[in-house]
Amino acid sequence: MDERYACCRYEPSLEDLLADDVMTSVLRSAGLEAHEFREMMLRTARRIEDRERRSDAG
Repeated sequence: MDERYACCRYEPSLEDLLADDVMTSVLRSAGLEAHEFREMMLRTARRIEDRERRSDAG
């Protein structure tokens, strides 16, 4: 494992990230609310999964 990341033993969930005060400020500065960002991430994940399924089937 890359030494730079050896200290990182925890990968936060989307909910963890959205609950963070810094993330809230970043989203607000981008003109987004947490629920809007969550929905955008879910739509993106679905598109990636669909693309992978099509690629595997082809």
